[in-house]
Amino acid sequence: MVLHRWDALAHTAALTAVNAEPEVMTFLNAGVPYSEAASREQSERFAQHWDQFGFGFWAVEAAGTLVGFVGVGHPIYFPAYVHEVEVGWRLHPSAWGKGYATEAGRAAVDAALEHLAVRRVIAVIDPGNVASIAVAERLGMTPAERAPDPEGPGELVIYEQRRR
Repeated sequence: MVLHRWDALAHTAALTAVNAEPEVMTFLNAGVPYSEAASREQSERFAQHWDQFGFGFWAVEAAGTLVGFVGVGHPIYFPAYVHEVEVGWRLHPSAWGKGYATEAGRAAVDAALEHLAVRRVIAVIDPGNVASIAVAERLGMTPAERAPDPEGPGELVIYEQRRR
C-alpha cells in the first residue's frame, strides 16, 4: 500500500469509481451513490483542504491501483464538529478486508495527534456500519457521544482517540 497526498487531477477518476459503488455508499448519502459531478467536487475539496490546512486525505494505492482514500480533515459536512479533526476512510470493495483502512488510519491518527494542535481525533460513524466501527476500534478509538445525522434522519456515533 502506498499513500499519496490528494491531487484532484490525478485522483478524481478513482474517487468517482469508489463513490459509484452501491456497497460503499450503504451508510453514506442516504445510500445513494455520488454522481460524477459530486465526486469531482469532493475531490476538489480534498485537494483544497491540503492547500488550506497542510493536512488532509491521502489517496490509497494498492498493487498499482488507486482504491480510495484514508486520512484526516475537518468534517465540513457536519457543522457541529467542523472545528474537530476527523479520520475517515472510503475504499473500493476490492480493497476491503486487507487492513488498508486500519494501517493508513493509524498513520493518519498518529500524525494528527503528534503534529496538530488537537486534543482528539474523531470518527463519525453510522451505528449500523459494523465494518467501520471495527476499524475505529482497531485504531484504539472509543465511542464518545451520539449526534443527529446532519444529512438525514437518525443518529451517528462519534468515536474518539484522545492525545495521551
